[in-house]
Amino acid sequence: MTPQEPTHRPWYKEPIMLLVAGIPLIAVFWGGVMLTLAVKSKDSLVSDSYYKDGVSYTENVEIDAKAKRLQVKAQLVLTNDEARLQLSGYFDQYPDVLTLQLIHPTLQDRDVTVLLQRTEDGTYVGMPEIELPSRRHIWLQSPEQGWRVRLTDTIQPDQVIQLSAQ
Repeated sequence: MTPQEPTHRPWYKEPIMLLVAGIPLIAVFWGGVMLTLAVKSKDSLVSDSYYKDGVSYTENVEIDAKAKRLQVKAQLVLTNDEARLQLSGYFDQYPDVLTLQLIHPTLQDRDVTVLLQRTEDGTYVGMPEIELPSRRHIWLQSPEQGWRVRLTDTIQPDQVIQLSAQ
């Protein structure tokens, strides 16, 4: 009997080599994908005006506090073609125009600002251009009276959204 010589497989046919070479190759490929995304897409979460945002923080707290003092409450109903709002609170005079901001949590280009005009029956009406349902930060402001109420919610068509000062 002759002793059998061990058979050697080439290195590239060894299963362990898939692991040894595969993990770095996957890391290099994924790094290229992430680099491409970083270069081609704009980071809308980063504000261009850090200083202004920091300085205006105190002002924002004051306008929220004013809404709380006035006990501002609103009922908002959004459809695909109309925003209708009923406002209540302790106002000397109800504002003629309100600003409704529907802010997307991550994508700045999907933010929507709607001007709501007061009608004869006291409701406010505007025309938003927004796809529903959608998760948004909802800001209702009166630029002329200097107050704001905020809420974060998933907006469904014809759903009544209750906004109140926090």
